[in-house]
Amino acid sequence: MSLYTTRDETGVLIVAFTDASGLNDFRNTPMRDSLFELVQDRPEPRAALDMRKIDYLSSSGVAILVGLKRKIETQEGKIALFGLQPPVHDLLKVMKLDRYFTIVDDEAQAVSQLQPTPSA
Repeated sequence: MSLYTTRDETGVLIVAFTDASGLNDFRNTPMRDSLFELVQDRPEPRAALDMRKIDYLSSSGVAILVGLKRKIETQEGKIALFGLQPPVHDLLKVMKLDRYFTIVDDEAQAVSQLQPTPSA
């Protein structure tokens, strides 16, 4: 069973987690590696993470999200999180990671935030 699904929405990779346990399992390096591979070959990757099914975040889950953000940003990309459950949002606030991540309410806002700015 896959721990997430993916699809492309106007150039933005939508990653929807299907189960909190996969993201939060410190032994799940294959999932972390597969997430990193999703963005590795994309120039200026733009990823929106659907967090609606994530009802808690362990230190391992936080580490995966931070690592993914770093990987994306080293490639001049952007990442946004949406659909956060209150406990997850509160945890990110306490850790001051709400300043580190772009956090929006829904997928439409995430896609909008991640669209490249047209050059004149």
